Amino acid sequence: MMRSVRQKNGEAGSALVEFALATVIILTVLFGIIDMGRALYAFDWVSDAARRGTRYAMVRGTSSCTGSPQLSDCKAGPPLITTYIEGNAFALDQSAITVIAQCWPSSHAFDPPPCTPGKTVAVTVQYNFAFLSPFTPHSWTMTSSSIRTVSQ
Repeated sequence: MMRSVRQKNGEAGSALVEFALATVIILTVLFGIIDMGRALYAFDWVSDAARRGTRYAMVRGTSSCTGSPQLSDCKAGPPLITTYIEGNAFALDQSAITVIAQCWPSSHAFDPPPCTPGKTVAVTVQYNFAFLSPFTPHSWTMTSSSIRTVSQ
């Protein structure tokens, strides 16, 4: 059956509306996937950063400079641990990173590193991740902790 000219004119522009709706949905899903990929990368980095921070601190305790005077970063305290962790933050906002490093057990509540051999160093890394998509929460605080015994 042949359509009349009048019926064809009634459908003029419907393809444009369908294209606009489909494009909005497809782009929303695409940018949502990109945003969740960024969040997954940041979450993986935070968990790895805590492990790297404790490893960095455990080999740079109070007795790590004996026998190795050429090391410039032996006896790693909180500023060196924070600098080390922030230096490994590729493609992340370094101003949103918080690092807390502590030694325990101690005579006080918690002592700052460098720790003596046999004590335990605890490093906690927090990162405030900001989503780009308007349909997701605007921020997510990611936290990871790691505890290791100081060897040197």
